Amino acid sequence: MIYVLIFLIVIILAILILVWLRKVQFDAVHRNFLDLVDHYGGKVFRGGFAIRPRFSGEINGSPISISISSEKRKKNQQRQFYISVFFKTPANLNFTIMSNQWLNLRVESKEGKRPAVEIVENQYRLEVSQKNILKKLDIPKIENILKRIHPIAYVLVSKRGLILERISTNLIKDTEFDKLKELIEGMGELSRLTVMDAR
Repeated sequence: MIYVLIFLIVIILAILILVWLRKVQFDAVHRNFLDLVDHYGGKVFRGGFAIRPRFSGEINGSPISISISSEKRKKNQQRQFYISVFFKTPANLNFTIMSNQWLNLRVESKEGKRPAVEIVENQYRLEVSQKNILKKLDIPKIENILKRIHPIAYVLVSKRGLILERISTNLIKDTEFDKLKELIEGMGELSRLTVMDAR
């Protein structure tokens, strides 16, 4: 009986330590989001003790929200965290860029139905709605932007706005102001691309 009690105490302590560590991590992310508020305005929302914070505001008149998401696709796989950004700035073109590494974790086939090209040394797949758009895009310019905001899982660029998920191995460092600013600026550059940016 005493061994069962000791075992339960150890389990409870382990859970409390994990919750406390998660809280400390999200406290640091919260502080990083407050740096965004200092520079861009907006607000940071947080629902409770160890809840993930979320930033909401406007940049150059366009609404933006930044939050933390995560997934665990397999039992033995470590939980993967993402910095999720929704930037409601209208883009000139519609296209999607997906990490091949991220795509390989999806159940569905990598072979899409849309015209596509492999970019950034086959690390990413760029898909468009019409084949003729591929020939008119400045692929080197897109690759330069991607290298600055790497690693991302995907970015969806449309006339309604941009949705991006950036892969994070260290949430605290990856949500520091300089890194988020570079991410936001990169998304802005992607939104301004046009078919006039031809090679």
